[in-house]
Amino acid sequence: MPPSSPHRQLRSHPLEATTDWPTPLADELASTERGFPSDVRMHKLFTPPVYPGAVPRQAILDRVLQDDSLRVTVLQGPAGHGKSTTLQQIKTAHEARGWRTAWLTLDDADNDPRRFESHLVAVMSLLHGRAASPGASRSGTGDAPRDLADWMLDTLSGRITPASIFIDEFQALRNEALLRFFRSVLARLPANVHVFIGSRTLPEIGLATLMVNRVASVVRADDLRFTPGEVTQFFADSASLQVSAGEVDAIYRRTEGWPAGVQLFRLALVSPEVRMALDGADDHGPRELAEYLADNVMSLQSPRMQEFLLKTSLLQRLSAPLCTAVTGFEDAQELLVRLERSGLFLRALDSDNRWFRYHGLFSTYLAETLQRNGPEALRQVHKKAAQWCLAHELPEEAIHHALCCRNFPLAASTLTDWSSQLVAGAELITLERWHDRLPFHEVAQRPALVIRAAYALMFLRRRPKLRPLLELMAPQAGGGDIVPTTNPDLCRAMSFLLVDDDMAAAADTVEQAGVVQRELEGFPAFELGAAANVLALGKVASGDFEGARQALALARAHLGRGGGSFVGGYTAAITGSNLLVQGRLQEALAHLRDENAQEAPLDTSVAGAALAACHMFALYEANDLATLESLAHRFQREISESVTLDFIAAAHIAISRMHEARGRSDEAVAVLDELERIGHTSPWQRLVAVSEWERVRRALAGGEIERAVALATRIAPDSRDDAPHWIHLAEDVEGSGYGWIRLAIARHDHADAAQRIARERARQTGRVYRDIKLSVLETLLQQRMGARNAAHRCLRKALQLGRRGRYVRCLLDEGDGVIELLREAYQNLLRGHEPGGGTGTDPDRDYIELLLEASGTDLGRQAAGNALTEALSEREKEMLRFLLDGTTNREIAGRLFVSENTVKFHLKNIYSKLGVGNRLQAINTARALRLID
Repeated sequence: MPPSSPHRQLRSHPLEATTDWPTPLADELASTERGFPSDVRMHKLFTPPVYPGAVPRQAILDRVLQDDSLRVTVLQGPAGHGKSTTLQQIKTAHEARGWRTAWLTLDDADNDPRRFESHLVAVMSLLHGRAASPGASRSGTGDAPRDLADWMLDTLSGRITPASIFIDEFQALRNEALLRFFRSVLARLPANVHVFIGSRTLPEIGLATLMVNRVASVVRADDLRFTPGEVTQFFADSASLQVSAGEVDAIYRRTEGWPAGVQLFRLALVSPEVRMALDGADDHGPRELAEYLADNVMSLQSPRMQEFLLKTSLLQRLSAPLCTAVTGFEDAQELLVRLERSGLFLRALDSDNRWFRYHGLFSTYLAETLQRNGPEALRQVHKKAAQWCLAHELPEEAIHHALCCRNFPLAASTLTDWSSQLVAGAELITLERWHDRLPFHEVAQRPALVIRAAYALMFLRRRPKLRPLLELMAPQAGGGDIVPTTNPDLCRAMSFLLVDDDMAAAADTVEQAGVVQRELEGFPAFELGAAANVLALGKVASGDFEGARQALALARAHLGRGGGSFVGGYTAAITGSNLLVQGRLQEALAHLRDENAQEAPLDTSVAGAALAACHMFALYEANDLATLESLAHRFQREISESVTLDFIAAAHIAISRMHEARGRSDEAVAVLDELERIGHTSPWQRLVAVSEWERVRRALAGGEIERAVALATRIAPDSRDDAPHWIHLAEDVEGSGYGWIRLAIARHDHADAAQRIARERARQTGRVYRDIKLSVLETLLQQRMGARNAAHRCLRKALQLGRRGRYVRCLLDEGDGVIELLREAYQNLLRGHEPGGGTGTDPDRDYIELLLEASGTDLGRQAAGNALTEALSEREKEMLRFLLDGTTNREIAGRLFVSENTVKFHLKNIYSKLGVGNRLQAINTARALRLID
């Protein structure tokens, strides 16, 4: 492997001191040269080097290398137990066997999904020896967007050469969405892939299930300790120390095989006092022993080296120029190389000896020692480090050191400059993390930081943190300018929408600002894109669909000028809803599929969740319940936590009805309970009302009229009097308009029902989705009145409106009365005439057949010719057996260790070969052809 490789494995001869200092943005430049995004830190992908004298952990190697059934191995133990070194030895052993390998060291910043994804994609690129992109290849089979887990599994499944991935410092990962990602991936790893994890704590990655299935193993702290034989070998390789067998035995007893303790003894045995102490009583605990030995190791260093060690101990990572800035030592590179060569708990982070890092155990000891010299010593180190990092465009490390030396103005000003990039790039959790560590008065003095932090907290729905920032903005309304981010109007407009649920005020504020048409770049482009989205939402609600299209075009233009994909996710979701309410469901689905193919696949927060919410709504109306369930599994929690009221309502109603359609009534109710909880805690009364009106609908569907009336009378009245012509997306899905009509029909108050239908229709024209639902309700009204022909005329109108978009659920959800009329209409089509006048056409027949099949009606059709168009493969026959057992797509994927999209690909081929359109038809046809018993 060439020396420039980030995976150089052997460092028996560390590089000599070099004058090739790290340049500004060294990590970023290195990542760019390799084709990675600039936010990829290459040192995180660098494998710890092998040093002379490292003890081969043969027992552990044999354990993990001889069991081919293992796919996950976790090395778990406190600091200093040699997890990284052992992982490196396993990696070297795998490479000797011809495996492809890749390494990733996690840190706290990886809890931001955007950051994490960038580095994981880089890992996959290194594993495959070429650039990899989650958006580069998509399954061509269906509507479900692939998340990072599916992409990663599909990419790994296509490998012929075995591969192993090593992830160190896993305890840094706390984000629940990322832990769910790992649970999903590790449960479905291909047989020729092995993931090794190093962690101080047992990670929450579904280990219990993996171990029960015998595909995972845990190497615990006791396993990581050196055996007496390994301690003997360790000191045998240090011949110059001349350690006796008795001394080795005493060291083993003192350390109990703790690798860091053994290494500290090796470094400290030069001291006669330490050797003499081996004969004394063993009364030290691990921490006391480490401090005792570290003190002795430090005392063996020259005063100059001690000063260097202490002052650089506060650095998260070290480079020669940074160390020179902190210590004043011009020979910092030579000192770093010398420390690394001596094994003094310093390791290189790259193959060029540019960046280094202390072992956490040793850096903690050094920092505590420095602290005993007084707070001023710490403050000076952090101050110099902050200034150097700021000058070299390392904002995160500059903020860290500025906060540590309590230079809050420097930290706040640095975050202000960096925050525009964080918001536009959707690194909201990172901005929140640093914002939370600043004194509020420092934030309040910086209007730009107030506005940018407010955007992040709004989209993350952190209401308690957000309120003080909104109060700061109110007196500044109408002042300042968007370019230096001192005008809060656009941010306040977003708060009206996301916090106060006042879309009219939000749209008015955006239009009054008069800046949406401006052509700006950078963060102003983000603000303008977000404002254009607000404007588009208002246009959709008011029925100005062309105006919405124009506003969305503006939003996309701002996105192209640097507004960030964050804006684009919402733009795509609003575009989908604009199409859907106009009756263009198939166009909406195609658009949402295309957008999902371009979205960052792990973007399960904020904009990605908004896109998923709209997609769920569309999938439900198209009756694609399997894909909807897959999306719900991935996105429901993020949707609950991060998106706008209307998308939350649309997604939760779709999920609840999906469960109901699949016979899971308890789960359907649980989703409504969650929706109501969100409404109360937000607090959004309109969202609470949506959940309550859905309960009314369910009660009526179950024949519980009195209960439905009681539920309806307790629902707070609509507040739409301020803008009665506005119809929100949530109201299109469910609400008082439909609810009171259903109640009037159920109570035989036909006149009231007819009046309410007329009033609802008069509110807006051109809202085809709503017109379909009103026509279906009018169909039920006419049926209840005994006007059969009139009922069929109303049904035909609903069919004409819904046929182009092939809407399914909005017709079927109104119950058996509609299905009965559909069956009558179908029989009449077969006879060549329709009740109520008119002539049936093939499009009518195809659409009615689609609806009846979705309702479970057996149309009595057989597969063409009762013969296969092409023989089924063995994998497809296996899939058929799963279908017969009623196994879900997700369960099939788990059993076969493939992605859900791969399952859908096979199912699509099966349906095509059998000439069928769904699971039930596939089972019946396969039985008829004797393909299954």
